[in-house]
Amino acid sequence: MSAFRAAALVAAALGFSLPALALDGVPSAVTAKPQGDGWLFTEAAGGMTLYTFDRDEATPGKSTCKDECAVAWPPFAAAQDAKSQGPWTVIKRDDGTPQWAYKNFPLYRYAGDTTPGGTFGDGVGSVWRVAFQQIPTPGEAKIGQTILGQVLQDAKGLTLYTSDSKCTGECLNTWKPLAAPWLANAFADWSVISGENGFRQWAYKGKALYRYTGDFTPGEVKGRAVKGWAPVVLEPAPPLPPWATVQASDAGELIGNEQGMTVYAYDFNPRNRRGAQGCKKEEECFDPTLWKPFLAAADAKPVGSWAIVTLDDGRKQWSYKGKRIYTNTTDEKPSDFKGIRFGGDRAWSAIMRSGQPMQGVTVGG
Repeated sequence: MSAFRAAALVAAALGFSLPALALDGVPSAVTAKPQGDGWLFTEAAGGMTLYTFDRDEATPGKSTCKDECAVAWPPFAAAQDAKSQGPWTVIKRDDGTPQWAYKNFPLYRYAGDTTPGGTFGDGVGSVWRVAFQQIPTPGEAKIGQTILGQVLQDAKGLTLYTSDSKCTGECLNTWKPLAAPWLANAFADWSVISGENGFRQWAYKGKALYRYTGDFTPGEVKGRAVKGWAPVVLEPAPPLPPWATVQASDAGELIGNEQGMTVYAYDFNPRNRRGAQGCKKEEECFDPTLWKPFLAAADAKPVGSWAIVTLDDGRKQWSYKGKRIYTNTTDEKPSDFKGIRFGGDRAWSAIMRSGQPMQGVTVGG
């Protein structure tokens, strides 16, 4: 029996999955970059981030990204003599060229990424994702997104916390231990400890895990305001420019300017402008009375995925993941997103705190 198979059987018995790269199985063409919540896959040669395409899910082991799609998303080619290994497989494209796939998802690069390790393609069209393997978790826990970044949560999506002090007695009325099954055993950074009356609970990196009774919905982190307690943040949220504010809306947390007005990214593609045929410059593709460039101060500095572009007239405009940023004049108050609320041109997207784009929606009527 292979080491991978043996480890997988043990993992299945305990109710969790082992990531393939916890073993020696990553091909030499790929680099696994460790992050707090897992590993990001990039090309070994150039360091460019690799992606998967949600629409390939219906055809396991086969790429549906062709023609113009393959120009924007170049397939991650495999050498002619490359061999499949574990979850890494070599598939054949329609023209016969080999392409790497991970867990039956073909892998791609993104033409919009300008530097090694960039992730401008993550979330594009709500169908493109960075190729990623999360760290293993027991069945009672998972990883979820909050305003703080990727955190540990219980199975219902409620944030998990740790404390520097032991929680006993009345403390347990407010902080509920993350229960571990009687047959659970330690693995990776997870261990099982005994609490009051022999109660078994999960611990992560040696610290007991608890849920805060003041959190009611997934993603809440109200417990961080309690002295001595901290949520388990695995990977911090992407950095924001100094002007950015986070606004709660009925579609999730959105990024706004200093006044709280939602900022939008515009995906300019002159080959696909259904509502503005013939536009050759970005400014020709939309109504300038509705969309106003979000300008940057002369001394502004780029932050993370937020960069600055210089316009023809010398003014500077903020951009996000390579797409220029605008505000919408129909938004009347912070957290409004009328620019996309009722669909419209799907080249526009609001930017969520998670870093993902939010395209046309009808939330809230």
